[in-house]
Amino acid sequence: MNPKDLRPENILPHRGRMLLIDEILGVDDAGAVTRSVVTESWPFFNGRDAHAIVLIELVAQTAGIHNGWIRDKLHGPAADKKGWIVGIRQARLAVNAVPLGTELIARAKNQMEYEGFRDIYGTVAMGTRIVAEIALQLLRSDATA
Repeated sequence: MNPKDLRPENILPHRGRMLLIDEILGVDDAGAVTRSVVTESWPFFNGRDAHAIVLIELVAQTAGIHNGWIRDKLHGPAADKKGWIVGIRQARLAVNAVPLGTELIARAKNQMEYEGFRDIYGTVAMGTRIVAEIALQLLRSDATA
């Protein structure tokens, strides 16, 4: 399926101010690429900019796009949409805040997958500058059930 036909709200459970992704730029078996623009409704927005910690959530949502795409590919769009428990293994933030209106490109790639566990590496770019490098560990909420 063409990424332009995919909509973040059809894959992620996030709604309202917690849905940070505006557009899915690419998705394949290895990972996903998304585009977002900082708005006044973003979490941690103080009237001028959003605290950089929100970039961790942006990578997690980009990983969620990939995970949801894989789930739909393997089991169809009616598949059970169980959530993921996310742990932050490492986060390097090169900025303290991201100004209102800034376009961000997030990338998330699976580094390892085993029985409902995934190790994810992600980046967030402002223009040509990487402003966040994030390593996440995901556990499917029904992996032990």
